Amino acid sequence: MLIVCMWPWGGIRTYLKYNYHHFPEDEFKITLLANPTVEKQYLEEDMKAENIEVIWARPFWGKNALFFWTAWMLLTRRFDLVHSNGFISAFHVSLVSWLFRIPHLFTIHSILTDKYFQGKVGKFKRFIFKNSLKNVTVFHGVGNDILEYSKTLFPGLEKSRSKWVAIRSGIEPERFLNDSPEAGDRLRARLQYDNDTFLFGFFGRFEPEKGFNHIIDAVEILKKGNEQIKNLIVLAMSSGRYEKEYKADIESRGLTGSFRFLPFVPDIADIMKGCDAILMPSTIEAWGLVACESLCSGIPLIATDCVGLRETIENTPTIRIHPHDSDALAKAMSLIISHPELKDKFKSFREEAARRYDVRRSAEKLVALFKNVIH
Repeated sequence: MLIVCMWPWGGIRTYLKYNYHHFPEDEFKITLLANPTVEKQYLEEDMKAENIEVIWARPFWGKNALFFWTAWMLLTRRFDLVHSNGFISAFHVSLVSWLFRIPHLFTIHSILTDKYFQGKVGKFKRFIFKNSLKNVTVFHGVGNDILEYSKTLFPGLEKSRSKWVAIRSGIEPERFLNDSPEAGDRLRARLQYDNDTFLFGFFGRFEPEKGFNHIIDAVEILKKGNEQIKNLIVLAMSSGRYEKEYKADIESRGLTGSFRFLPFVPDIADIMKGCDAILMPSTIEAWGLVACESLCSGIPLIATDCVGLRETIENTPTIRIHPHDSDALAKAMSLIISHPELKDKFKSFREEAARRYDVRRSAEKLVALFKNVIH
C-alpha cells in the first residue's frame, strides 16, 4: 500500500501514527510518500517504529512535485492500493491513479477553502479538481460530519461511482488517561510560573481555521474587562504560516505577557495534563483529535460547535461556544477560571472518553475497508 500525503503534520501525522500502529504487519506492507515538512524528523521516527518506509517527495526547482513522485512510485513499484490524505494529495494521486488502474482511497482530513479557486482561472481549477476526484474509489471521512459537508464542496460528485464511507477517528487513550497530578507543578516549574497562574493550552496549527485569532481577542477582552484576571497564560505549542502574524498582533495589543510560545514536541500528553484548560476555537475541523486527547486526560475543554468538532464533542462535558465568537470564548475562559469545581466533571468523564475514542475501533474498520477495496 502506498500512502501519499502533501502535508504530513499536525493531525494527519497523528492520524497516521495512531491508525497504522494497529495494522497487521503480516498482511500489509506500507510505504509513505510525503512532502518534507517542519515535522519531518518526528514523522520519520513515528513511521520507523511501525516498519513503514518513508520516501520524501523532494521539490523540483522549488516547485511541488508530488504528482511526478506518485507516478514514479506507481511506475517502478507494485502496489495494490493508494491511500491519499487530504484534498491536495487526493488531487495529485487522482491525476495518475486511473492510468495504472489502481484503487484509490482518499481520507478527508480537512476542507478546501475558496482561496484555492479564486481569480480568473478559479472556475476552471474547480472544474479540473472536481473531475479528477471522480477517479477516487472511496471517499473516507474521519467523521460523519466532514464526509457530508465534503459532498457540498463539489455538487454532483457524490453521484459518481465512488463510495462514501465514514469511520470516526480515534487516539491511543492510555497515554492520556493515566493520572499525572504532578504534571502541572512540573510545567509551572519549567516555565517559571507560580501556582496562581492559570494555564490555557492551545495545540492547533497557526492557521485561520484553528481560530487562534479569537484567543487573542478573548484575552484582550478579559484583560480589559476584569481586574481580577491577571495571571492567565495561553501556552501555544504549534507551528504554521500565521505564527509571525499572530505574534505581531499580540505584541501590538500589549498582550505579550499573556502568551507563551513553546517549541513543538511530538508527545503532548504530559504538557496537556499540566494545563488547567484546553482551547479549541476552530471554525471547522474534520475530527477533533486534540479534543479526544483533552477529554481522555480529564482536562477542561472549551471548543466550538463547528462542523466536524461538534460531532467529536457531542454528549461530553465540553464547554461549547459558537465559531467566530470571541466574546463567548472570553466568557467561557472566565467561567473556567472562576469555577475550579468544573474540573470534576471532566475527570469523571475520562473512562467514557477512553472507550469512545479508542483508535483500535477505527483502525479495525479501516483495515476491513482497505481489504474490501483491494478484493
